[in-house]
Amino acid sequence: MNEPAIAIVLLLVGLALLTLEVFIPSAGLIFLTAMATIGGSLWMAWKAWYEQSPVLWWSYLTGVVACVPLVICGSLYLIPRTRFGKYILLQAPELEDVTPFSEEQERLDALIGRQGQTLSILNPGGIVDVDGQRFHCESEGMIVDAQQGVEIVAVTGNRLIVRLAANDSETDSDAALGAPESTTGAVPDDAGSAVDFDVPDV
Repeated sequence: MNEPAIAIVLLLVGLALLTLEVFIPSAGLIFLTAMATIGGSLWMAWKAWYEQSPVLWWSYLTGVVACVPLVICGSLYLIPRTRFGKYILLQAPELEDVTPFSEEQERLDALIGRQGQTLSILNPGGIVDVDGQRFHCESEGMIVDAQQGVEIVAVTGNRLIVRLAANDSETDSDAALGAPESTTGAVPDDAGSAVDFDVPDV
């Protein structure tokens, strides 16, 4: 085997060793072997081309200097995306796999905007019924009676945040506005039977 062929073979072996160094911990032994192999490749290339064809020698040297970082970066980027790389490396889990209660969180988030009915007094926590399913819930800081229509407005942890539905809040407001007001100075018709003295006629 002539010197140019030996130089190319040693270069390929050195680049392969650099690729292995990325994935196999060897305390630098593989890296040193790769550098020695590439150095031998440069030595054989120098003997083959330096005097006969300097341009070819310098081109080879430039190519080797460019190949070393390209092989290392390419190994770090491409091999983890191949079947072989996934086999020898520990593949990171998906975000859904490490997020606790992700399915439950998605189910609760889907209830935002829906309406339900309180099964207990919310003070502020309690139980709400949504489409026949019971959920833990909290009001927005106010006390809500049982059997009240509420709307889910947010989710915190595993609890629904609810507020009185629009129709129920309007009913409460109308009831408050329709309550009889006391008239100052008005005397009921049966006031005379409530006193124990005669009211003089004027």
